[in-house]
Amino acid sequence: MSGKANLYKMLQKTYGLMLGCAEACFGIDFAKKLDVRLRFGKRLDLRNPQNLADKVSYISLHALANDPVRCTDKWEARGYVAEKGLEHILIPVHGMPVSSAEELDFSQFPNQFVLKATHGCRMNYICLDKEQMDPAACREAVRQWLNTTYGTYSVEPHYRNIPHRAYCETYIGEAGQLVDYKIHCLNGEPSFILACRARSAVEGKGSSVAMYLYDTQWNPIDGLQNYRGHGPGEGSISKPEKLEEMLSIARKLSEDFDFVRVDLYETDGRIWFGELTFTPANGVFPSYKQELLEREGKKLIISNK
Repeated sequence: MSGKANLYKMLQKTYGLMLGCAEACFGIDFAKKLDVRLRFGKRLDLRNPQNLADKVSYISLHALANDPVRCTDKWEARGYVAEKGLEHILIPVHGMPVSSAEELDFSQFPNQFVLKATHGCRMNYICLDKEQMDPAACREAVRQWLNTTYGTYSVEPHYRNIPHRAYCETYIGEAGQLVDYKIHCLNGEPSFILACRARSAVEGKGSSVAMYLYDTQWNPIDGLQNYRGHGPGEGSISKPEKLEEMLSIARKLSEDFDFVRVDLYETDGRIWFGELTFTPANGVFPSYKQELLEREGKKLIISNK
């Protein structure tokens, strides 16, 4: 790992320890509000949550039900999807999850594949040609994921108890062309869709993404703003062929939760499952305009507040 990367990891760990001390001394609400204020420059109202960010953050801290830890775990979420009768949308995997980088068996993987961590975000390794990849670099990336407890430096408690593992999925399409349909579901009903494309296909982390916002009839919504290099894309994205089926799938996968984002892909006439996300962008939604957060917040009902 480079000196810069080492410094980043050290600062991240120190920041997590600071938040942990704040939580231990003043409570989890204080720690969450402190994190959001320091990193995003925003304020959360967790006493009387009104907008979408307030409510999703409140739910994640106090009102998550029906075992969200299981569904946040990318591997275990596959079982939840299968139980809903949707096994056919699961991306094929190669081998079982591993808990150490040394357990990775590249001989089991196809020429193109994607490695994912089960316990966090932005932990993906895309291999476009196994013959040209650097196995040592790949193992080092996975090793760093497995040594990271996601959620400690973002006050997202549902991530903390997920086993640290990594697994291999089939590569289903070029990252720069593949559209990620992120269906935001409120009280079991799809409300709006964030479509993302033009992600980097470089092994390791992508550097940018173009975003588009639509309602469930695929009408454009004015609700995005630029945030740290992520913002509205140029032009538009064509309505997916299987939009109605996607929405039906989202209803099934969200029916047990007050809020969840259901991520799906559509390639070659097939729908694929991505993940279930309970706190998109740390539950803060910095890329969404305040007007959208206010409007969607009015729709969301916290069932056991």
